[in-house]
Amino acid sequence: MPETQAERRRMQRCDMQEAVTVKFWEHGPREIPGLVQNASPDGVFFSTDRPLPEYTGVELVFLFPATLRSPGVRFVCRVKIVRSEVESSSHNFGFAAAIVRSESERISFGHSSAVEVYETGLVPAD
Repeated sequence: MPETQAERRRMQRCDMQEAVTVKFWEHGPREIPGLVQNASPDGVFFSTDRPLPEYTGVELVFLFPATLRSPGVRFVCRVKIVRSEVESSSHNFGFAAAIVRSESERISFGHSSAVEVYETGLVPAD
């Protein structure tokens, strides 16, 4: 019977399905949409509809949803892609990335919706 591969992550990942904006440099600044599938304090797995080279640095911007115990958080992180794969069912490209630097802001909506905050990249004041 084959042995299962030992888990190599230092931190447990949180499963999610959150929209992400992937920012990178390719003959000028570029942004593409994607989906964060899981995240931890030191890594993230996301997918897009186009390939990105391994060991490339990119910036990810996404929202951690609000829960009963905490407000939503806008999360911006600089990551380095350490592994890529093709998702056969969707023909998307999946990327495991190590977080190099991150920032987060609690979201206070006031009169703005989560979509407006995400799209503008602004967090309205209380």
